[in-house]
Amino acid sequence: MRIELSIRPLSAGIIAMGLWVVTLSGCSFQNPLVSEGPEPRVENCMLLQQATPAKFVCNGKTFTAVQLSDIRTGANTPPAK
Repeated sequence: MRIELSIRPLSAGIIAMGLWVVTLSGCSFQNPLVSEGPEPRVENCMLLQQATPAKFVCNGKTFTAVQLSDIRTGANTPPAK
């Protein structure tokens, strides 16, 4: 005895789940794929030293990871060298 399964319900379910995910992704206030915030951002910088603290070069200026974090959160930071 052979049981044949139809692909149609599976395809409809996948399409429905895809539409559901797309609909709910519009509810978030921030897009996780697009960064926001003040410049310089770490993704726009080059990693110079991977020690503690990590150092990044952004537009010719050197920043530590802590300084970039302070810029992102709005804390006062000393001027870059």
